[in-house]
Amino acid sequence: MAETPSASAASHPEIPYARTLVALERADFDRIRRSVAALHRIAHRDAYQTQVDAGAGEVERHRAANTAVFMGYDFHLTPDGPRLIEINTNAGGALLNGLHTASLCDPVVLACLCSELVPVDTIRARLVAMFEAELHAARPGAPLRQLAIADDRPGEQFLRGEFDLFRALFASAGIDAAVCDVRDLRWDGAQLALGEQPLDLVYLRDTDWRLEDARSRALRAAYLADAVVVTPSPREHHLLANKQRLTLFSSADALRQFGATAGEIALLEVVIPETRRLDAMGIDDAWRTRRDWVFKPAMAFASRAVYRGDKISRRKLKEIAQLGGFVAQRRVEPGEVEVATGEGPRRMKFDVRAYVYRDEVLLLGARAYEGQVTNLRTPGGGFSAICVVRDDAARR
Repeated sequence: MAETPSASAASHPEIPYARTLVALERADFDRIRRSVAALHRIAHRDAYQTQVDAGAGEVERHRAANTAVFMGYDFHLTPDGPRLIEINTNAGGALLNGLHTASLCDPVVLACLCSELVPVDTIRARLVAMFEAELHAARPGAPLRQLAIADDRPGEQFLRGEFDLFRALFASAGIDAAVCDVRDLRWDGAQLALGEQPLDLVYLRDTDWRLEDARSRALRAAYLADAVVVTPSPREHHLLANKQRLTLFSSADALRQFGATAGEIALLEVVIPETRRLDAMGIDDAWRTRRDWVFKPAMAFASRAVYRGDKISRRKLKEIAQLGGFVAQRRVEPGEVEVATGEGPRRMKFDVRAYVYRDEVLLLGARAYEGQVTNLRTPGGGFSAICVVRDDAARR
């Protein structure tokens, strides 16, 4: 967690913040870190990649030299420890959540309770270094001078306020960053450009992970030609964030086939809820046991088209089964936290997001909400700070 930043969350009034502090025990944080590292190792082993590449498209199979900035590992905290609900590339909110939520908290309280406080300037330097590392993976020693933060209609995105924060972050390091629509990128067969400016790197916020929509045509060509560094890379989404991968990560048999160690298997069996392909379950079995599951599409994001089994109708279950690509994940209830609202204290659900680069947790953030799935629409809810608490001796 970062110390209180100089820029205030209040400067982004359109972004909801929950007035609360989520406490994370050190043992739970350690388990989150070990899980992230194990999954990164497994996903980059040849045996694993050979299996998931079978039948994949050209973009997914393309082995870019870089990986992905801001992977998002989302956890529910249970009495028995954290449970990994899903993995995302393109995890928005790192600057708004992982940094800015601390500005809502009493700095004295944070200093007394938290064991993982890191100066904001240090965190900012690490984030810039992460983007530079992405470029250097493909072009060793090349300076990062020009990048584009590209999205589908960026001015209409809910987290658009974060784009300005990134521009300021890059400017402080002497890097010119422009926010653009993916449609505005141009490919001339040799280089990718925005207007007349050639690009070293594209920070891709668009959710067209396979670069298959018409708006991504130029970016797709440049990516396949290794003419520009794209981060998060579509391949990293293919390896980790496609929700069908959770069927492998939650299977001890599959993990053994990929060469996972006994320790990795024991850890992931506990942390990752059982996940099965819906088409392999069969509609009758899925309906009979529906209350035990959450049904998720392989390529969705932001809880879209996610159905809790105790709320789904048989008609809808048949409909999503016919669509294909859905998984059934063993349901794990989220933790709860007390949130101060205008109507007084209120108990809300929350999840924990670890913002990750490769195998390292860089930032933590939480989202407090009400309803069936995680959202940022609950009055009084929203992004929340996380404190990795000190051990009992330090607290005394």
